[in-house]
Amino acid sequence: MTAAGGAQRRGLEVSEVTPGTPRFETVLALAAQVLRQDRYLLTEVPAALESHVLGAFDGSDCTGFLRYVIQVIGAEAGRPPVLSEGIPLREGYVEAFGVGPRFRRRGIGTRLQDEAVRRCKAAGCYQMRSRSPVTSTENYALKLAAGYVLHPSSENDSYYFLRRL
Repeated sequence: MTAAGGAQRRGLEVSEVTPGTPRFETVLALAAQVLRQDRYLLTEVPAALESHVLGAFDGSDCTGFLRYVIQVIGAEAGRPPVLSEGIPLREGYVEAFGVGPRFRRRGIGTRLQDEAVRRCKAAGCYQMRSRSPVTSTENYALKLAAGYVLHPSSENDSYYFLRRL
């Protein structure tokens, strides 16, 4: 672990980045130029209790990113909360995720996902959830290897992935 709370191993650092900082700008540039996900890093998520952006860095190079929010399960769909011992169950929802094409197949996506899971567990989340389009087959392999289950979306051509924490 680094002093800032990010995971570090083999020269790769995964840490939280904050809007308005130089590192956030490098994450935003990767998301915009290569993966066209920059809007998902910037949009407000009304149901979110917390929002976090993780960046993966090899020196000064941003190699990948993951944005997750913590929310009460079902809040974004207007559902009443499911209570456990009187407390609403919360989840970590992955809003954006990507690894630059030249950095893929090096474990960076797994490292980002693992760090998000670790942080969501520490925050008391019951589950992790994400949605991926049917064209994201590389992401499917990563999620299935990490123990996620999947469910087809009835809204569009995508799958929801869920993992109990």
